[in-house]
Amino acid sequence: MTRLKRPDWIKSLQVKLMLAFGAALVLTTILSLLFDYVTRESRKVYFTSFETSKQNVKQLLSDMERQIPVLSGPEGIDPLLKRESEASRLRILLSDMQGTIVYHSPSVTEDKIDLYQIIYEQRETENQPEPGKMYTAITPIQYQGQKLFLVVSGPLFAEQGYIYENPRLYSSLVFLLLFLLLFYWFTFSKMKEIRTMSRGVQQIAEGKLSIRLPVKSKDELGTLTASINEMAGQLEEMIAKERLTEQAKSELITNISHDLRTPLTSIIGYLTVLIEHPETGGALKNYVHSALNKSNQLKKLIDDLFEYTRLTSDQVTLDKSRVDLVGMLHQIIMEFLPLAEQHQVRVNSTLPDRKVEVVIDADKVVRAVDNLLTNALKFSVKPGSIDIVLNAEHPWAVLSIANNGLAITPEQEKRLFDRFYKADESRNDHRMPHGSGLGLSIAQSIVQLHEGDIWLRRTGSYYEFFIRIPLRIY
Repeated sequence: MTRLKRPDWIKSLQVKLMLAFGAALVLTTILSLLFDYVTRESRKVYFTSFETSKQNVKQLLSDMERQIPVLSGPEGIDPLLKRESEASRLRILLSDMQGTIVYHSPSVTEDKIDLYQIIYEQRETENQPEPGKMYTAITPIQYQGQKLFLVVSGPLFAEQGYIYENPRLYSSLVFLLLFLLLFYWFTFSKMKEIRTMSRGVQQIAEGKLSIRLPVKSKDELGTLTASINEMAGQLEEMIAKERLTEQAKSELITNISHDLRTPLTSIIGYLTVLIEHPETGGALKNYVHSALNKSNQLKKLIDDLFEYTRLTSDQVTLDKSRVDLVGMLHQIIMEFLPLAEQHQVRVNSTLPDRKVEVVIDADKVVRAVDNLLTNALKFSVKPGSIDIVLNAEHPWAVLSIANNGLAITPEQEKRLFDRFYKADESRNDHRMPHGSGLGLSIAQSIVQLHEGDIWLRRTGSYYEFFIRIPLRIY
């Protein structure tokens, strides 16, 4: 037997939410009525009423007011009053304007009434009814051209009754609470699916691309979940390919660097011997000296490239030890001073007068600081100064190296830490050797390996590079 396929609109999340809303509304109405029925006894309020007695008097008054004017004479009115009085057990009388009784039922014995007293007692009885108290209704009528007052009276009888209170605020709160609980229950599975999706997307955003979200429905959420899984799979595959490419590139650079270093070392050695040889002089010595400088620059570029490749590989290890950062900086500054003085740059240092101990790979951190100092010297205004400041406040040690330099564009500032990126060489002191464009990238990699941060803060032409590393003891 062929199974009927459900229409696509039934699978829609919007339709499901509408159905959940409708079901919650209908079920809430049913439960509210059931709750009202079950709790009605607790809301029963008893009362005493005299309305039946009052209505009997008023009804008879209305009937007499309608029947009496059409009677032909006394021979018709007396039997009417007698019949209605006996049937209703009420007193009926008609008086003139002075209160003299003209016609009356057999139960009336007096000859005269006080109309004002009757009106007063009627109002008092309306306000304070009591069992057995006489209730009177009075109205003027015309009978055979004579103005009369029709008076009907009778005792009040108490009736016991009850009503069910139904406070609107209470009922509304019960209805709202039931609706919210039912709607939450009907939509719980969807909300759970959304929460699961949210956690999965958060994990994917954190780089856990192997995460796959469970597809639990065929609506828009299911489609979105499947799309997220597909996207995560494509990203995982793409990143894996990029890692393989990067690994192959790193291996190629490492191999080339290793292959070039040996012959280049030999070339530098031969050129050094030629410069020192007594027969090398004049123009030849200048040529050899120039070739030696270029060879040294090439060697530094290869060393930087090799070092950067090694730092960014997964196999890099740190040889950490406890180091006094203040003592290390003093030594770096002392070694840097001759080079700075040679380029007319003054070095100002502000270091704590106490030890600042950190656990670092000293050689690598020295390399990072040296790269920042070399960069500052290269692009400083000459004559000028370099300011070195170290601050230590738990849990960080923050080193800043600052100098005044020529302006750079915001785009150049964003790319300063990119590998192989060089700012405008026209800003460079041409007495300094050209760099490889890897100095800041190497410094950044070293700092990040120490779980720290490195950044630039520029104020006009004043450049401050910051290194922040944790004050931790392992």
